[in-house]
Amino acid sequence: MRAIKKLQTLLATHASSTPTRVGRVLGVVLLGAGLQIVTQTLLARTLPKTQVGVISLLLGALPILTTLSMAGQGASVVRFLSRSARGTYDTAAHVRRILALVLPLGAVAALAGAGFYALGWGLALVLVALVVSQNTAVTVSSVLRAEHRYELAMAATHLPAMAAALALIVLRLSGLLTFRTAVVTFGVAFLFSGCLIAVRWAKTARTGGKPVPRSVVREGLFLLGLNISFALMVSVDKLVIGKMLPYAELAVYASIFSVMRGFDFLFYSVTYVLMPRVNVLRKVPLRQYNIVIAGLAGVVTVGYLLLGDDVVSFLYEGRYDEGAYLILPFALSGVAKLFYSVPSSVIGGRLPRPALRQFLWFNLAAVVVNVVLDIIMIRAMGLMGAAIATAIAWSLRLAGGYIILARNRSLLDVRAEGTPEP
Repeated sequence: MRAIKKLQTLLATHASSTPTRVGRVLGVVLLGAGLQIVTQTLLARTLPKTQVGVISLLLGALPILTTLSMAGQGASVVRFLSRSARGTYDTAAHVRRILALVLPLGAVAALAGAGFYALGWGLALVLVALVVSQNTAVTVSSVLRAEHRYELAMAATHLPAMAAALALIVLRLSGLLTFRTAVVTFGVAFLFSGCLIAVRWAKTARTGGKPVPRSVVREGLFLLGLNISFALMVSVDKLVIGKMLPYAELAVYASIFSVMRGFDFLFYSVTYVLMPRVNVLRKVPLRQYNIVIAGLAGVVTVGYLLLGDDVVSFLYEGRYDEGAYLILPFALSGVAKLFYSVPSSVIGGRLPRPALRQFLWFNLAAVVVNVVLDIIMIRAMGLMGAAIATAIAWSLRLAGGYIILARNRSLLDVRAEGTPEP
């Protein structure tokens, strides 16, 4: 009996360990990612490049518009609730408070974005559907993530895009996939998924009696700067290309980037688990995290450099082979992004507000550098200039993160403020 209990304890410890939880989240991410790659492949094979470019612009604007209209509330929920036991606070009331704020903001942000690119009312309404639905998914998933239910939280985040991908596959198999049916499908699938997530969570939420302090909302407004800087770093190159070059060029850039998203999937999986998890650790094993990241980065980079050209040719039937030269600069950005997952998680989840403020200034500086370099280098080098500019900007962002960690090294060896002892 004692041996069985020891085995159960060992298995429970392994199942709750950081690498295991990251692996599970990565599984969810890869499922969603696979469907997203299928989506990009179907669009690239079926539609003209100009139409693919317009859809890429919509999907590229989505992270930025969602981040702007979320007003940092997702990050503030994770930062606050991850330090207390599930069921302590009245999360249902706080979710309603957040949605009352972010859904109108999402509609306004989407309409403003559509107006900036002169997309017309039809595409503007689709963009509104995408943003408000994603805001709903992010709000609910943030609470789940703070409760350390990482796999379910990630599934909620990806559900709208996964539903759209499945619907597009059905359209393609039935021969009904056109530009019009594609954009309508995105809007309907996102709206349906957002409503499903909200209703399902409301029925199963475990809430407590303590109200969530309103200071959490105010802290979200502070964290908005960090979230905006990240969203801009992820999408600004595509948005600048969409303004400076023909949509057909954006289609090439977005299609190659879609193939290179393996780095993004790993990054999201690591940060999704690591940010709330560092709040329950007495000491942050920084060196161990960096060693693991180095191993992951090496394997993924070698794989892309050896097989990337063939994957691009296979997925897009040779229509986008002209953009294969972007694989190397995309890989450089990906490596920097992977390493960035460590300082961003530790600073965002554990360190006090002064460190967050310093981190914000570094990130905003990197965004400015990225935009300026994009404009200069796109004029000089086209798409290659955009990819190189992004790699330089991610390197600056990474350096800033590790500088702040070095300045606050002593805080990594003590339990985060406000976290109860286990």
